[in-house]
Amino acid sequence: MAFAHRTPDKSRALTVTAVAALHGVALYALITGLGVEYVQKVTTVLIGKNIPLEMPPPSPTPEPVNTPTDVQSVVTRTINPIAKVSPEGVPINDRVPIVALPQIGDIIIDIPGPTASASAEPQAFPPRSARPRNNPAQWVSTIDYPSAALRRGDQGLVRFELSVGTDGKATSCRVTAASGAPELDAATCKLVTQRARFEPAMDSTGVKVSGTYTGSIRWVIPHD
Repeated sequence: MAFAHRTPDKSRALTVTAVAALHGVALYALITGLGVEYVQKVTTVLIGKNIPLEMPPPSPTPEPVNTPTDVQSVVTRTINPIAKVSPEGVPINDRVPIVALPQIGDIIIDIPGPTASASAEPQAFPPRSARPRNNPAQWVSTIDYPSAALRRGDQGLVRFELSVGTDGKATSCRVTAASGAPELDAATCKLVTQRARFEPAMDSTGVKVSGTYTGSIRWVIPHD
């Protein structure tokens, strides 16, 4: 009987111990459960959106470049048919076959350039000797009579020759026929050289050249 009473006590003790252990586990779980960190699962959501793309402006289309080509000016000869004129009352057969004319090639007109003309020969002029431009009678007057020759009564004819330049002035004088009075000869050349003016001589081409002029002075004592 004693054995029978010990067995229930042992079972009760085990039961109490198990219950206490369960309470301890539950209490520990409760205490430790407060410190548990919960990890929230993050779900990534992708949202699609259409963004319009800015297209670059189209590049300008290059304009075609017209390359000049060599063009040769060609003159084509056109043959116009001659209209047939029939006499009155004579029928014309318009159905006469037309014979094709042979083709005529293009005619290129070659315009000749200017040709070098022969140099024109200078026009010929008749040569002209020097001739007085002022009055020869005024080259010497009675007031020019040398006093020494006048006192001696010298008179005479003096012939002279002048050299005339292209400006029409006398450049030199020489006596070709003396009067016999040296004073009259010297006075003649001196006066005509100073006072004579000429149109200069000209050659066959019309160019002024030097020339000569011959003349004479007659010295006469005036009688008042």
